[in-house]
Amino acid sequence: MTASLAPFAAVDALIAEGVGQALSNATATWHGGPAFGVHLYQSAADGFGEVVTTQRHTVSLCVLNAPGVAEGGSALHINGQPCRITGPVVPDAGGWATFPIVFTEGADAGP
Repeated sequence: MTASLAPFAAVDALIAEGVGQALSNATATWHGGPAFGVHLYQSAADGFGEVVTTQRHTVSLCVLNAPGVAEGGSALHINGQPCRITGPVVPDAGGWATFPIVFTEGADAGP
């Protein structure tokens, strides 16, 4: 008899999928695959005091939907717009990661 090392892995995956569907405010694709829900955050970033302000974008997603996602990657599209991952991708215990991105075309893909 083989004991499972992660007896609640299927339940964990189901919960992560439910959170992604219920709370997402944007849609993403990874390497042109199927679309999945993500949490896209926008905030103002002060570049040089009051002289220049820009938009900072951060995304949260379940890494199971984007295998191999890592800093520097450019295969992530959010709301149809390509972006580059500009920070480390470190998943938490639930398999979700939050990291900064920069849209490479257009202004932004706001929620």
